[in-house]
Amino acid sequence: MTLLFGHDKTVAEWVARQAHSKPPVAPYTAFGFIDRRGTLVGGCVFTGYNGDTVELSLAGRAAATRSGWAAITNYVFDQLGCSRLQMHTNRRNKHTLRMLAGRLGVKYEGVARRFFGKDDGVCYSLTVDDLAAFKAKWKLP
Repeated sequence: MTLLFGHDKTVAEWVARQAHSKPPVAPYTAFGFIDRRGTLVGGCVFTGYNGDTVELSLAGRAAATRSGWAAITNYVFDQLGCSRLQMHTNRRNKHTLRMLAGRLGVKYEGVARRFFGKDDGVCYSLTVDDLAAFKAKWKLP
């Protein structure tokens, strides 16, 4: 898997299409995951950066892999210096809800009413305090 940088708009639009959501509003940063054939197979979009927290939107099978999470945690906690990574998913997205709540190792925070227009969002976070356990779970460097 190869990381794709410098194509923020392309990756952000791809992630939005995969997630059936609206494209992000600038400013944002994005990077993608390219397979051996040169196809975009995953992407991460970072919005709402405030110096301490950033919101993550991700899509594609490559984004939730060991190398994907290594890239995400490196960017958020090492490069940006954040103390918190926040994620939302549509309350109707049962597959992602199960993944985030169990397998992934992030913390449930609550429901954000009408976060996705008419639909509620479910909020999860990963803080710098949770990072060591998260990295151990995913066997990250």
